[in-house]
Amino acid sequence: MKTLKIIINIGLVLLLGGLFNACKQDAVDSLDLNADVNVLAFKVANVNGVVDNEAGTITVMVPAGTDLSAMAPVIDLPANAAVKPASGATQNFLFSATSPVVYRVYNGNVFYTYRVTVKEIKAEITAFRIGNRTGIINQNDNSIVVYLPEGTDVTQLNPMVEYTDGAEISPISGNYVDFSSPVTYTLTYMGETFTYTVTTIFGEEPKQSLVIFNGENIAPRWADLGTAVENQSNNPKTDGINASPLCVSIVRNAVNGEGWHGGALWNENKVNIDPTEYSRFSIMVLKEVAGDVQLEIQSDGESNKDWLRAWYAEDHLGEWQELIFEIPANRTAIINNILVMPHEHANGQPVAFETQRMYWDELKALPKE
Repeated sequence: MKTLKIIINIGLVLLLGGLFNACKQDAVDSLDLNADVNVLAFKVANVNGVVDNEAGTITVMVPAGTDLSAMAPVIDLPANAAVKPASGATQNFLFSATSPVVYRVYNGNVFYTYRVTVKEIKAEITAFRIGNRTGIINQNDNSIVVYLPEGTDVTQLNPMVEYTDGAEISPISGNYVDFSSPVTYTLTYMGETFTYTVTTIFGEEPKQSLVIFNGENIAPRWADLGTAVENQSNNPKTDGINASPLCVSIVRNAVNGEGWHGGALWNENKVNIDPTEYSRFSIMVLKEVAGDVQLEIQSDGESNKDWLRAWYAEDHLGEWQELIFEIPANRTAIINNILVMPHEHANGQPVAFETQRMYWDELKALPKE
């Protein structure tokens, strides 16, 4: 009898095991792992993007001046596929050059992620030289000024120009040009045109401001001071006096009243500013509360300290303000370390304080006048 029970139990186990394996196989067979999740086309503002299905990237180059903050892409997909965000949904691509917008395509039991970048078509003159004189380029108004020695024959000059790869330029770099009056240089790139006005001036070039940090091509890393520094923050307000896409920021909370929350350029990112040549600093700041912003300047080894302050005004809260800091007139020690504290007050002083993200950008040393 005992043997019979064992045989029956073994039979039941084998039967149940068979049923389980059959169900498991049915579940596997029902999975659709071969569904197509490749984006067929991605169009923004009637411009087709370049879809790289291997890399999972999509890049769209739109005409200069296009508003990137509210765009509704049209996306073509394989049969039965869906995408999130949906085709036609409005998205903000303003910061997509550094923080691509993520799209995910679903089909059957498969999904695939794409990182989408939308950029304006843009061509720039990046360097302009006449002999050993380098032109001062202002990318904000597309102007170039070259200071030349007195008596230079400006009717037959041979500039060397560097500009965006792939663009065409007129007059051609290396050709002789008459600069007795301002000359317009034209860049043609991807169907768009961009112009620069070049002016020559006799005399010695005045000392220029020294850009220490601008978030883009000059972007040393800020060390943490009392709180974590986000070294590549997206600019929250690009329609004001600071239109560059990237800046630096911290979160200052409403509990800790320490004023020295901020960031520092020191150690491997230290600077070398001679106060006999530069008398001031300027910096852009954006926050939601009025009060002092402080720059602490030091020599290497955290010696020879000075504390500089400027007021972030009440009438432009939440906007970029350019603040000027005077270096003490009697300072002769080289400045190697710069510490930025965007709100150098105890919480609640001089006005009520709430936890917020604070931003700074465009730190410059200004020459003596």
